[in-house]
Amino acid sequence: MRDQKLLTQRSIAFICILTAAVYCNFSLPIFVQEAQAQNVFERVNRMFSGSRKDGNASGRSRGGATRSQCSQIDTKTLTALVPEDHGGLTTQEYPKLLFYVPFGGNSQSPPAKLRLLDEQKKSVLKEPLLLSLPKEKGIVSVNLPTTEQGLSIGKKYYWYFNVTCINEKGLNTNISINGWIERVEASAEIKKIKQEGNQQEYKPYVDNNIWYETVSQLANNREVYTQEWTSLLSLFQLEEFAKSPVYELERQKQSIGD
Repeated sequence: MRDQKLLTQRSIAFICILTAAVYCNFSLPIFVQEAQAQNVFERVNRMFSGSRKDGNASGRSRGGATRSQCSQIDTKTLTALVPEDHGGLTTQEYPKLLFYVPFGGNSQSPPAKLRLLDEQKKSVLKEPLLLSLPKEKGIVSVNLPTTEQGLSIGKKYYWYFNVTCINEKGLNTNISINGWIERVEASAEIKKIKQEGNQQEYKPYVDNNIWYETVSQLANNREVYTQEWTSLLSLFQLEEFAKSPVYELERQKQSIGD
């Protein structure tokens, strides 16, 4: 009787241990993935925020418009998704820039405008890019056209982004922001993922402090990296757009006389 009781206790203990092991086996990968994502984003946060202690990115690069200037604009105004010093690094000849535009456009709306200057303040583009706004406010992307001169390694450039809203009196109000971008040589790890055609990996860009590709990779793969994309947007108080589309701005044809 005593041996049977001891056997029963051991059986119960074994079942408890087995249950705990199975639970850990299934739950551990989830915990590890979440911990890894958090660890990576902490590095992203440091890259974006620099030495700031409050954890928010002051590099929202907001324009000067207010609700009284353009009735379409809510509490959030034109924002560049850049670090606090308004710029960062890229390894690409033709990188992608991302912004938050606080109002939608239509066929009659003035186009957004992007200019790119070199360190001597000379225009890199043959002419400013005129870009059609989406119908809805939200996150937008601008691809530097491959028909233009690409960015050179070791060179710093300055971009200027301008949108025009219409106020209650029907008058145009310009809102502009600016920032910088510097192209650097890609590391061996980044060259490898480019050669392999890996269009989803973003962590090597974080490891090498490559800001523009980090953001563009998260934007392009936001359904895969939902947590990271949401966390990134939260730096700019834009997390409400985490599940919204990222609108690629299309280039308008240059009008005669522009």
